[in-house]
Amino acid sequence: MKSRPARHTPRQPAPRARRSRTARLLVPLLAVLALVGACTSGGGSATTSTAGSSGTGTSPETAIGQFVSAWQSGQAAQIAPLTSDPGAAEDMIGGIIENLGPSAIAVSRGPITIDGDVATTPATFVWSLPGGISWKYEASWTFDRSGNTWVADWTPTLVNPQLQASQTVGLRTTEATGGQIVDRNNQQLVTPTRVYSVVAIPGKVTDAKALATSLQTILKSYDATVTVASVTDGISKANDDTGYTVTNLREADYQKVKAQLDGLTGLTFPTALRDLPPTKDFARTVLSEATPVAQELTSGTAGWRIVVLDSTGSELDTLAEQDAVPGKNAVLTLDSTMQQAAEKALATVTEPAVLVAIQPSTGEILTVAQNAAANAQGPLALMGQYPPGSTFKIVTGTAAIDAKLVTPDSQVACPSTYTIDSRPISNDEDFDLGTVSLTTSFAKSCNTTFAELASRLTNQSLHDTALEYGVGLDFVIPGITTLTGQAPVAESDVQRAEDGFGQGVILVTPFSAALMAATAASDNMPTPTLIRGQKTTVDQAAPDRSAAAQSGIRTLMRAVVTDGTGTLLQDAGEVYAKTGTADNGPTGTKAHAWTVGYRGDVAFAVLIVNGDSSKRTTQLAAQFLESIPAG
Repeated sequence: MKSRPARHTPRQPAPRARRSRTARLLVPLLAVLALVGACTSGGGSATTSTAGSSGTGTSPETAIGQFVSAWQSGQAAQIAPLTSDPGAAEDMIGGIIENLGPSAIAVSRGPITIDGDVATTPATFVWSLPGGISWKYEASWTFDRSGNTWVADWTPTLVNPQLQASQTVGLRTTEATGGQIVDRNNQQLVTPTRVYSVVAIPGKVTDAKALATSLQTILKSYDATVTVASVTDGISKANDDTGYTVTNLREADYQKVKAQLDGLTGLTFPTALRDLPPTKDFARTVLSEATPVAQELTSGTAGWRIVVLDSTGSELDTLAEQDAVPGKNAVLTLDSTMQQAAEKALATVTEPAVLVAIQPSTGEILTVAQNAAANAQGPLALMGQYPPGSTFKIVTGTAAIDAKLVTPDSQVACPSTYTIDSRPISNDEDFDLGTVSLTTSFAKSCNTTFAELASRLTNQSLHDTALEYGVGLDFVIPGITTLTGQAPVAESDVQRAEDGFGQGVILVTPFSAALMAATAASDNMPTPTLIRGQKTTVDQAAPDRSAAAQSGIRTLMRAVVTDGTGTLLQDAGEVYAKTGTADNGPTGTKAHAWTVGYRGDVAFAVLIVNGDSSKRTTQLAAQFLESIPAG
């Protein structure tokens, strides 16, 4: 804060009555008594008396202490009566307090100096003003003895040394320029966009059903939720004061249908600027929650000036000021290019489909994309929990390697069916590979191999190993809400075997599946983040992965692309992957389709709900990877 130097105005002392000779003779004695009985008041220092007397009655210390307390009450009606001109004091002080609107006024006095019937003290003011403003300065107070009491000698400088008669003080603020919400490449994610609301006013609507029919026809390509039923129901429940908001249109869309809408009776079109992404559905799952958090980070600090005003309200001087501090950009870890590539890949899928990408080296979330069908069901990419199918073999393979049951080169059986406690477990289309390496079994996605390996693990093993990949952890990530699924401790041999190939009671989300892939790409699980500078917390630390597992899982995942179920990714570069399908209901229900993996420093998970075949998710992954820079 910058403060201006005080402008001193000579104070004209009020005339005092001539004292009698007797009184003058008493001065030395009373001065001595005053020194003996000196005390502090209002947080100040000791009193110094150079001549004169405090007499009997109220002492200057007491009077000044009462004045301090009155100021700290923030009430002009309590301050003014303690001055020599209560009317003038209340007018000025009351006006200043009303103008500034302080939440508190802290006042402390300094040492008191007494010279006869005059006492002086410095006073320090600290005004706590709206917006967190603190205004501090010093003034000088003079108190005169009148009979047996001491009264503050009223002058505007008693309030502030730069004030004169017929003046007041005001507060002026300057809005700070806010920062922007940008992606990792400094591309602006949301911008001020003009939006028009289509609002029906019930009292002006002559035929609600006819209006609803017209609106559905006009707006269906912009908002599929606008139906005859929704509009008629909304109008019936609305009132004329607020009306019923049918939909909101960006200006470009509104201009396309404006002529048609203008021809309908009972509508109004209020407009406003809103911070919006480049398209209606761009990163919708993330930005709907992250934007309010990021906007708080972009707000700057307002500037302010405390000014002297004359009786007309014109500014005369500045007592203190602080310049506005512009807001800083909030950087989301999203990559707009990747986000658009993911959304484009998903757009042709009719079932709910999502794609999440994470940077393994940092944990930064690169992409959270959903198609229209997924958006209609909510944030499936972050919170939708589904059985992972064979993608969970990443976890089972890790546990088996750590238990020293196998290495990537170990020979394992891959029969068409494996039975445990009368529970038959089969491969897709009952394929039988005979005896092959673990790498081949993983690449071809042999359920029977991994069910048998899981049956040889402890009940705790898959639960603990899943934590290494983030499955079952509870993250608090500023800007988004996530779930990671579950891998409970097995309660039976059958459950353990079913869990081993991602069925049983195992659940993951697309977010945690992408985190699993990011963990496979790095040594240990990276901590996921969305807004740079904001710290993610987790309920427990993910255990470190063994060196054998780190190396072994990479070998297994690479074989999926070179020789297994992920060969559609061969033209997308050096990709490491795992595919999977997961039964999710009674016979006849289509399985969920999964593909997870990584290339360079981009890990991904693709899910099509009831997609039936992982070939479809693998094709989407390939399209995504081929649309973004390699690396």
